[in-house]
Amino acid sequence: MNKRFYARLARRNLQKNIRSYGPFLLACVLTVCMFFIILALSVSPSLQSMTGANTIQVVIRYGVIVVGLFAVIFIFYTNSFLIRRRKREFGLFNVLGLEKKHLARVIALETLYVALISVGLGLVLGVALAKLLLLTVAKILGIAAPTGFFAGPRLLAATIGITAAFFAGIFLLIFLYSIRQVYVARPVELLQSEHAGEREPKAKWLIALIGLACLAAGYYIAVTTTDVIQALFLFFVAVVLVIAGTYLLFTAGSVALLKLLKKNKRYYYKTRHFTAVSGMMYRMKQNAVGLANICILSTMVLVMISGTSCLMLGMDAALYERYPYDMNISHSDEATIELSKKAVADAGIVPENEAEYSYVNFAAYSQPDGLLVTTDYTFNTESALCDVLVTDLDDYNRCTGQEYDLAPGEILLKVERMKYASDTLELLGRTYTVKEQVEDMVRYGLMTANLTSTCYIVVPDREALTALAAAIASEDVRSSEQYRVDGLYTMQRFYGFDVAGHDEKTALAARLAVRAAWNEALEDEGSDLAGTYECRAWERQDFVSLYGSLFFLGIFLGLLFTMAAILIIYYKQMSEGRDDRERFQIMQKVGMSRLEVKRTIQAQVLIVFFLPLVTAGLHTAFAFPIINRVLALFNLMSSGFYLWCVLGSFGAFAVIYAVVYALTARTYYRLVSM
Repeated sequence: MNKRFYARLARRNLQKNIRSYGPFLLACVLTVCMFFIILALSVSPSLQSMTGANTIQVVIRYGVIVVGLFAVIFIFYTNSFLIRRRKREFGLFNVLGLEKKHLARVIALETLYVALISVGLGLVLGVALAKLLLLTVAKILGIAAPTGFFAGPRLLAATIGITAAFFAGIFLLIFLYSIRQVYVARPVELLQSEHAGEREPKAKWLIALIGLACLAAGYYIAVTTTDVIQALFLFFVAVVLVIAGTYLLFTAGSVALLKLLKKNKRYYYKTRHFTAVSGMMYRMKQNAVGLANICILSTMVLVMISGTSCLMLGMDAALYERYPYDMNISHSDEATIELSKKAVADAGIVPENEAEYSYVNFAAYSQPDGLLVTTDYTFNTESALCDVLVTDLDDYNRCTGQEYDLAPGEILLKVERMKYASDTLELLGRTYTVKEQVEDMVRYGLMTANLTSTCYIVVPDREALTALAAAIASEDVRSSEQYRVDGLYTMQRFYGFDVAGHDEKTALAARLAVRAAWNEALEDEGSDLAGTYECRAWERQDFVSLYGSLFFLGIFLGLLFTMAAILIIYYKQMSEGRDDRERFQIMQKVGMSRLEVKRTIQAQVLIVFFLPLVTAGLHTAFAFPIINRVLALFNLMSSGFYLWCVLGSFGAFAVIYAVVYALTARTYYRLVSM
């Protein structure tokens, strides 16, 4: 045969199947574009020049991995829809005289055309939008936008080459998969492929029960995990279990449920229910995976958008939690605290909202009846690790404005990220009586930065605090080196204050004055200063870099996954419309009115279409407790605020989902009524 014949046939096939290949091409172009953009951002010199560039690029490079894995799975999966719809066409070509090697040439050319269009247009669009996305990142992070193009010629060429090579590999896999589908099937099987799923599926009760067990286990982990460190690790275990349970329940559990409905004669033997249940049962076997994919993608969108939005919108609250004052100074020597006060005063800065207290800070294991101080740290007990801060009553009352009284042996207690129900607390061989678990406490930002649970203790007086510090000094406990002088554990003094109007320039000037005073003291004394000074204004950009880049990545991936869900929905509606057309025509011939057929279609489409959305909402609801605890690692303590973010994200996504339903349902109705 003339070689041009294969090229003409491949072009004609793509033109003839433009309704099928059009959305696929658009999705491929957008996927290439988004992969190129996030890859370009991850290596862009312009991004490296921004404040907090290291944090931003680490987050974005994780995004490159996620987008790359998604591109492989998504393009491969959506292409399988097209191949399944065209098997009959390939079978017809085979019957008319085209050998399988000839079909392989046609498929190779079709894949090449799709790859060239997708990669070519995707790269052009990516280069055009990369600078815009770079400016968007700068806007989200609230920093000065970089000037010039996003990359030099060599870096641009390298990024284009990596993107082109990566997607060339994906399309090569697509070609090999398509060839396999043609070569392993006989011509008759290809011609009859559209009717391969017409036999009634069997209810696989064991698989359905396994799926239910996986889902229940994932939900149980999400709801019952209270420890913050455990939540961080077990979250991924719960995700895997929920994904496995979703696929198993959609593939096996849905059929089992429909079988039960069929056995219910009072429900099943009604015109609308009879046709709807029967129709769903016959096609559930081949479309259950598509529904599960839509559900998983929808859940991922909801979790990412709600979580990253909560981080971004709650960033200021987290920043104030971590750095409770404009200046936060800790030191083992009270003279150095006085030196810092003098330096701030000499700089002409008037402190406001001052707080000052002595404290002892150390690590311990939380137990039902107390705290265990030990060096025997193991992985199995790491989740019980607790960061402890002890201060005295006078400092506590002065800093919080309270007027508590404590008898000898009594304490006030506050715990975070853990529960403590006992009325007594045992520590270093002494038993204290818990007079009250209080809400107000001295503010110490370093405690909120730890992954562990926290425990604040208020003892009656300075003598009790000094005695506890001496007891801790005699133990080889886990603590920061800043709390040790000459190898011995020491009591610390905290001094925090705000500046007028929380003005950042004034706060930075205060930091500069304290830094200069400490450096001068260090040179004079010739010894290390065991302490820290932290300025909220100085640390703000690190927060903005982390939270802003996570927000950008969440929105970026959310849009990508939403696009994937929309495309799968479109192909599912188109595939089912073609499958159901002949079935509904037969129903009309045997006596069903057009109105009854339309109602049956509506009931069937609504149930199947919105089932993934409802299930995604259920997954998100059960994921709420564990994600809320993971967010606590970012100093976001308000579960109510996260709840509003979840509800807002679900509402916005449900609106988009409903619009997609309205648009794709038209395609389904048009195909059924042809």
